[in-house]
Amino acid sequence: MVLKGLVADWECVRLAKESPEVLGRYLKQNDAGEPVNIALLQKEFSGRYFYNEDLSGFNFTQHRQNLSRMVDWCLAGKTGDVRDSVYIQVHNVDSVFPDMAKNLDMPLLDHKVRPKVWLANTLRTQTHFDTFSNIACHVSGEKTFTLFAPDQVSNLYPGPIEATPAGVPISMVELDDPDFERFPRFHLALEAAVQAKLEPGDALYIPAMWWHHVQTTGPLNMLVNYWWNEGRVDVAPPFTALFMAALSYNHLPPPEKRAWQALVNHYVFETHGDPMAHLPRSAHGVFSHNMSADQMRAYQVAFKRAVAS
Repeated sequence: MVLKGLVADWECVRLAKESPEVLGRYLKQNDAGEPVNIALLQKEFSGRYFYNEDLSGFNFTQHRQNLSRMVDWCLAGKTGDVRDSVYIQVHNVDSVFPDMAKNLDMPLLDHKVRPKVWLANTLRTQTHFDTFSNIACHVSGEKTFTLFAPDQVSNLYPGPIEATPAGVPISMVELDDPDFERFPRFHLALEAAVQAKLEPGDALYIPAMWWHHVQTTGPLNMLVNYWWNEGRVDVAPPFTALFMAALSYNHLPPPEKRAWQALVNHYVFETHGDPMAHLPRSAHGVFSHNMSADQMRAYQVAFKRAVAS
């Protein structure tokens, strides 16, 4: 969902509409001086942050740098220039721009959900998903999101799940120049894709687990986003279960895999409703919907011991 003009009254948005230079001065005035991680990508990669050729690493490097110096470097370029791409992502506004944080009102969310800042010149963020719900608020430059529903995963050809550029899998397909011979099902993903081009002051709600590719255009592009988790925070991350499932099920013959798939669908994904509904609550065990934090920890300890043995 595009939320037109949701944050149009933010001071940083108003200044960005005057010019990138005006926004740059505002950012430098509010810079707390804390060094930040900057991802640097050489210009020959055309702004596409990705793996290296043999998937043993990535095509960009990380550097610690003063944020104000990065702002100056971005502003030294002009829109359309082919330059090295620079990118800072997922930095807490409370840490890097503490005085600016109070001017980033987000009435749709609890005040405990704190803003993150993203700054860049011109680049492409490869198609990926986040495990949190997200409201992405566009401040300056141009931002185009191309989104795919979670059920498109097999058509997006994810890369290595244990070695990723930012902690979550990315699609191996280049959105702007797809290799349909290597990735033939990608055309199905494109047929199902939706696109949102944001103007400064607009926001985009991205549900958790939705894949999205982001085209960012500078010279100074800024986005502030809010992530929140609608699940419990006192349980193991779902990725842990995914990895354990792979270790547990991948070696089984196909008939047994299908049998376990039926059990998982029944007990975990509840494809036919609450699997415990016919039993007294005292017998629900690990499948209880109302498990206390102490009960959850007890089960997690027991499972860790079982895995270790």
